[in-house]
Amino acid sequence: MRRMERQLEFQQILEILKDASFGDLAFLDHGRPAVVPLSFGFQQEEKRLAFFFHCAPEGRKIEALRANPAASFSVVSRADVVLAEPACRSTMHYAGVIADGEISELTVPAEKAAALDLIMNHYGAAGHFDYPAPMLERTAILKLTASSITGKSNCR
Repeated sequence: MRRMERQLEFQQILEILKDASFGDLAFLDHGRPAVVPLSFGFQQEEKRLAFFFHCAPEGRKIEALRANPAASFSVVSRADVVLAEPACRSTMHYAGVIADGEISELTVPAEKAAALDLIMNHYGAAGHFDYPAPMLERTAILKLTASSITGKSNCR
């Protein structure tokens, strides 16, 4: 990171993730970059973070990720433009996180349900939920295990 004074500590990264309403998952699709906005849940697993997403079991995104599981996930919890004169003195106050890692697909129904609970909990629902078996069968759950994660902020 070029501007080390803007780098965030792990606890600050967790706060940004808790505040974020969605994130953008970036991946390669037939050698071309692709990005999709997604709702998400996350949890700490040992010294790593894992992110969870739900999607259809077929389609462009999941097919591309099955072919190449390398991915990045980005969230921004704040972005405020600060205009100034002259215009080149304008800036952006922001706080964001980028995680890089590998995508895997959860297939065990109990693991899929736990991941859906994390997503629900991220958006304010509390506890564990019952998911009908047919719904779990037709829902794909993707897990991004972060091999690296950085946070950066220019907030005052």
